[in-house]
Amino acid sequence: MTIFNKILCTLFICMGISSAYAQNGANDKKPFNRSEKLSVDPEIKIGKLDNGLTYYIRRSLNPTGQAEFFIIHNVGSLQENDDQRGLAHFLEHMAFNGTKNFPKKSLLEYFNRIGVQFGYNINAYTSMDRTVYNISAVPTYRSTIIDTALLALHDWSHYISCEPAEIEAERGVIREEWRRGDDARSRMMKGISKIEQTGSRFAERDVIGLMEVVNNFTPQTLVDYYHKWYRPDLQAVVVVGDIDVNDIEQRIITLFSTIPAAKNPAKREVYTVPDNKEPIIGLLTDPESKSYSSRLIIKIPNLTPEEKATNKLIYREVMKTLIADIMKERTAIASQSKDAPFRNCVPVFSQINYAKTTFIMTAMPHSPADMLKATKGILNEVERLTYYGAEQEELEKAVQNAKITFAKNYQKSKKPKNIDWVNLIVENFTRDYPLITPETFYNIAVSCLDNITLEDLNSSIRSMLTKENRVIVLFAPESEKQYLPTKEEILKLCEEINGKDLARFKPVSKRGLNFNVTLSPKNITSIKQLTNKDFKTPIYKQLDSTVEIILSNGTRVIWNEHKGSSNSVQMRALREGGYFTNIDVMDIKFADRYNTLFSVDSLSKDELAKWSFSRNISLRFSPTMRYSTLSGDFDPKKIDDFFKLLYTSLSECTVNKDDFKRSISNAIKNIEQGKSETNIFNDSVSKLRFKTRKRGDDFTKDYLQNVTPEKLVALHEALFKGINGYTFVFSGPMSAQEAKPYLEKYLSNVPENKKLPATNVSRYDERTTGEVYLRYKAKNQKSTKASVTRYYYSPMDYNALNNLNAKFFSTIMSDRYMASIREERGGTYHVGCSSYLEKYPSQIAECSIDFNTDPKLVDDLLQVVQDEMDNFKKNGPTEQEVTAYKLYLQKKFASKNPAEYSWITTISNALMGFPTFEDQEEALLDKITVKSVKKFANDLTKDKNRMTFIFEPIL
Repeated sequence: MTIFNKILCTLFICMGISSAYAQNGANDKKPFNRSEKLSVDPEIKIGKLDNGLTYYIRRSLNPTGQAEFFIIHNVGSLQENDDQRGLAHFLEHMAFNGTKNFPKKSLLEYFNRIGVQFGYNINAYTSMDRTVYNISAVPTYRSTIIDTALLALHDWSHYISCEPAEIEAERGVIREEWRRGDDARSRMMKGISKIEQTGSRFAERDVIGLMEVVNNFTPQTLVDYYHKWYRPDLQAVVVVGDIDVNDIEQRIITLFSTIPAAKNPAKREVYTVPDNKEPIIGLLTDPESKSYSSRLIIKIPNLTPEEKATNKLIYREVMKTLIADIMKERTAIASQSKDAPFRNCVPVFSQINYAKTTFIMTAMPHSPADMLKATKGILNEVERLTYYGAEQEELEKAVQNAKITFAKNYQKSKKPKNIDWVNLIVENFTRDYPLITPETFYNIAVSCLDNITLEDLNSSIRSMLTKENRVIVLFAPESEKQYLPTKEEILKLCEEINGKDLARFKPVSKRGLNFNVTLSPKNITSIKQLTNKDFKTPIYKQLDSTVEIILSNGTRVIWNEHKGSSNSVQMRALREGGYFTNIDVMDIKFADRYNTLFSVDSLSKDELAKWSFSRNISLRFSPTMRYSTLSGDFDPKKIDDFFKLLYTSLSECTVNKDDFKRSISNAIKNIEQGKSETNIFNDSVSKLRFKTRKRGDDFTKDYLQNVTPEKLVALHEALFKGINGYTFVFSGPMSAQEAKPYLEKYLSNVPENKKLPATNVSRYDERTTGEVYLRYKAKNQKSTKASVTRYYYSPMDYNALNNLNAKFFSTIMSDRYMASIREERGGTYHVGCSSYLEKYPSQIAECSIDFNTDPKLVDDLLQVVQDEMDNFKKNGPTEQEVTAYKLYLQKKFASKNPAEYSWITTISNALMGFPTFEDQEEALLDKITVKSVKKFANDLTKDKNRMTFIFEPIL
């Protein structure tokens, strides 16, 4: 999904279409004019300097005290000649390795000192058609900080140094970035894209480029490419945040007007993806993959820039949403039919950069031998929809589903964050998308949905899902390539598909929950206000608007009224059990893995899901290590439906036999495919890291062939049935007084489970001690990378101060490893370093360090890993390193939105014995010192428990 699609989706979701649509009856419809011009956000100031540079400025206070600084280049890898492939991406790296006013790493060093971190806040990306550099979450309390951020953008526009020594050092980093993406999935996606873009410039380029170019270009070649394409008339500066718009405008005019305009600028070509009358066929295999799929891609012309400025843009997005929803329903039904053509199918709309919209259907065949059958199934469903059109009932359901989704997510995006405005501006500058506000989108989307007819929908279906512009790609493991049909067989199949030979689709009416139990409310036993002191495990954030209710059956309910960013009430229910339940561990794992099959009232999982979705409620079961848990949420307007479902789910369980059969059949087929080398390696790592395997191994074919729906029902009853032992936690924009009648009627009447098994079997695994080493040589690998993970662990008290020290240690060590392994040696693209505490079965701290690299460099880089660890233990961090991360955290604390706080998580964790460490961090920050972080490193390694795992190909 493209960035703009995500933005559109977010805006679309945030509109809360549901209520408006419901309020407007058939006689209240307002005409929808597709050609009407969209009104843009008046708060965004747009200007252009004499040298051609565009600027966008907007004041936004989410969060306050910070601003986003971006420079957008309307340039990407499409502008590269054949002997320049990779230069756009290489230049992106050089932006952080020295500019006119920031030599070497001084730009990163300056911003790090004020809490703006490279990677988190300072970053960039290059695509086919654009390159974007950013400095985000910049504190605006000092004018000189704003000046420095603008100066960085100024330098990125025209004054990146591209020093020869820095270029040489960066070649290795780029090589390792290329190697990092050398895996089966990445190769598959690149192969599909190349076939999809056949005959275009897009098919001839990728962002990372060619390593022969990366390894051999001269510094002057990069400088010439830079000044040819990265110039003011193809650039935009963006500043959004807690700033004075007029002040920022004057600063931009003063600073950026000094950048010279390009003389005789090269023309930026706008490339297209050509149409094709006959289907383009692609057959792909990979030796590392175990998956196989059949994919249909239909290329759809994009709207023109003029059309994007009108209601046609939103009209098309609405139509895409409805078409995808209808096709999702149809393919789901097809996958459940007798002699189903595929196991499942996923329909989505996507984009080929700015060139084309695409409709994609990806199906998973039942077996490699069924590739052609699955392809036929996809083609049949598209032909059926285009030949007969959608049905009125389908349109109504799709509109209803869209309204529910939009309404549910409205609160989440009600107030766009600073970065949301920036993302919209990026799309406007590079792809002509309008700068519309959420309110504008809301009004237009409501009008659009109110006026859509079946004729409108079917017209859109036929104009988008044409028989031209089709691409069919089949993907299979190299070992199964004999099952791939030929291109000729696929083309013949395409010719044979004809709508008149297909039956018209008949919408299937789904049953819903039939609640016919008569319940008499039972009075609450007690209700009291809760404070922080009422919890054994401390809650450090001030607790208010929270009560404890004891029901007549002794059940404890904690109700927290919190008017946050969501308009739904969340629920968690906890009961001791989970994997500690005294039943076979493989059976618990089975109930865990297949908990989506649990249903009620003999409904299929699909029927229950659709009934729940239509009422904007959800309920899920899951066994954790020590608890059997339920989690869910509901719209306060649908509280009665939620409690009916909750009552029924705790009282009974059904498993649809057809659902069960399909799920187990698919699982057995996956086992029969065999494990990939990566999975074999991961199994070996797990066995070496732990002395015990109390939670068992993966399911065997024999186990799955002997399970039954009745067994799954029995497991549900043992883990989840009955009211006894549960504590319920609710949090959301609803008072306990409003919820009281539903608690008395439903939860008070849930029967006990008198056959609950004991919950006294510890299933925690004990870690291996001492030195552990595995170097796995993988067979049949096309990849050329080695993947390395190093663990250290030792006993350590489980508390917030140690957890905060762990964060400082990981952040500082990550920076040091990036410097020594990436920057100094060019040995990898990224080094991950994370540290964490565990409470059970014993209190420990563990650190993991991971990276990908050239297999020839593994031993040398592992020595660097150990040398850096030894140096840290001996000398600790510097004051500057500790201070920089403190400033970053202080900025993060200041930007937190109280409305987004998750009380459901904090209260539930406290009930399970886990304090919320994050609530203590701000108060503990002053206790973090060079000495405390150094001590953490020494405590982490004092028991000399070190594990090293290497996965590498046989070369």
